[in-house]
Amino acid sequence: MQTTFSHTDIISITDFTASQILYLCEAGRHMHDLEKSGKRYSLSDTCRFRSLASMFYEPSTRTRASFITAMRELGGQSDGFSGTEGTSVMKKETIRDTIMMMGANHFDVIVMRHPLDGSLQWAADISASPVINGGDGKNEHPTQALLDLLTLYMLNNNNLDGISIGFGGDLSHGRTIRSLSLALSHFKNITIRWAAEDFLGMPPDLSDMLARRNVKVVREAAVKDVMKQVQYYYMTRPQLERMEGISQARIIEMMRLYRIDLQKVEGLDVKILHPLPVNSEIAEIDYQVFFSRAQSFFKQAEFGIFMRKALLYEMLKDGDYIHFNDSLPQKLCEGNNRLPRRIHEDRKHDMFIDKITEGVVLDHLKPGLRRDIDDVLGLEDKGYSCITAAITGKKNPFLKTNLKELTERELKSLALLSPEPTVNYIRNGKVTEKFVYLLCGNTNCITRIIPEDVPPRFYNDEGILRCRYCRREYRVINRKVSPGELEDYRRAIPQAILPVEQH
Repeated sequence: MQTTFSHTDIISITDFTASQILYLCEAGRHMHDLEKSGKRYSLSDTCRFRSLASMFYEPSTRTRASFITAMRELGGQSDGFSGTEGTSVMKKETIRDTIMMMGANHFDVIVMRHPLDGSLQWAADISASPVINGGDGKNEHPTQALLDLLTLYMLNNNNLDGISIGFGGDLSHGRTIRSLSLALSHFKNITIRWAAEDFLGMPPDLSDMLARRNVKVVREAAVKDVMKQVQYYYMTRPQLERMEGISQARIIEMMRLYRIDLQKVEGLDVKILHPLPVNSEIAEIDYQVFFSRAQSFFKQAEFGIFMRKALLYEMLKDGDYIHFNDSLPQKLCEGNNRLPRRIHEDRKHDMFIDKITEGVVLDHLKPGLRRDIDDVLGLEDKGYSCITAAITGKKNPFLKTNLKELTERELKSLALLSPEPTVNYIRNGKVTEKFVYLLCGNTNCITRIIPEDVPPRFYNDEGILRCRYCRREYRVINRKVSPGELEDYRRAIPQAILPVEQH
């Protein structure tokens, strides 16, 4: 089984094949064997004169420390930041510019964590050096999934087929469940059983993806019902930092029936896993379980060192360092989210552009947004006027203005107010360009953050539109878009996520 990870970005576990995952599990097992035979530093020349940048916009103990440890044991160096205080992020520096600064400082590899979904794909698009996803929002955490797989691989006689695993805690707001579920979907005869409060349960979009990947997902009534039928139980802490309007007291009440205590593991041959940390106040795992035979999460934590060491070894063992390029690829300015509409010359259309010869007509807007749209387009500040106010009381109000065109930031601001507006550019009394502006519907996606200037892009995943960055499914809701127009758009966009070519 041969593969290479030289200069490879590690963004999503779905980018891996089953053979690549098994290759890394064997590499991780080799690191384990070296450690246990007293040869921890036997590979210390591998990353000599190599450096890792850790960019952690959110707190981290295990992920950041294990990458630093792995790099040190391979003979390399590490630097960076944990938390944004004291960095130029406090001065409103964008991800793009921070990544470029890391390149200018000659880091060979970047590991990054950020609260926004899709932020790591954006970082990888910018960086000439390989980027490792240390967690992006509630989206993915691929190296956690890889170390979880290594743990299962080692506990399951070097085999990942036929795994039966239980999930508990917070399946909805955390990234570890998503990544591990998708990682397991590479293998045969996988069964996932779960028991959790509805608010913390398995996300429907993830269940749908797993079903398409032939993973059996079963909801059980109680934790004990799950544990009786699985080999491993993967518990997670409630992600309070990603829940708006929910108190810790309410979460404790939700977790009352689902936390792990000795009574639930008693008499069962089940291994309890957890990505850690355990919330000591919510105590999703009772402290007494820490001293039981079922506890396997500290072993799992050490496997994190072995997997990340194997990954860095495979990424950096070959080739020379990458020279810094001080120019950005032009493609980073370009989105592909303008769904072209066909221009029909008819009477109704002529009435639509009546009294405007040069300007922009915005159609299919939400009612009652006239003042908000004026504000985001800055019409009064620019001295422009609206030729016709947005019609209230209609299903599809529209707005005519003598603005010549809209900037990307203006279009994005407009779409945040009123999703999928139809934009018409008028020249000499005729519509010269007509398109629907698409913006990812995931409210935590980086493409929705205006100051970051990430151009929205989509790709066609076997007929399903997905955001390039957070990879969530997108469904066109503009009822005026015809099936032919939608199909033409699908054919015109990429069929997969392709790297942005660096100069």
